[in-house]
Amino acid sequence: MEATYTMKVEPSRTPGKVTAHSSDAHAFTTSMPLLDGARYWQGVGPPSTASICTIWSSGTGYWSLRSTIGTAAGLAVSTNRSGTPIFVPHEGQ
Repeated sequence: MEATYTMKVEPSRTPGKVTAHSSDAHAFTTSMPLLDGARYWQGVGPPSTASICTIWSSGTGYWSLRSTIGTAAGLAVSTNRSGTPIFVPHEGQ
């Protein structure tokens, strides 16, 4: 079984963004922790088929998102004509 690479997410001082901490102690501020975290891990070297999971905990609630590193690294978020968020290919891919 392959390892799961994690990004723990917490509030940031920057409006609209969070601070993501990887399980290897790398930290960065982002508005897309799963996607940017996957691109970070992709640069470090795990296989693109490995799982990435982002975890948010705030008070009594929590959420998590999961993907493979390769899939999440290849995506970005944009908006369609009506302003709804959509996934699009990442420009660097």
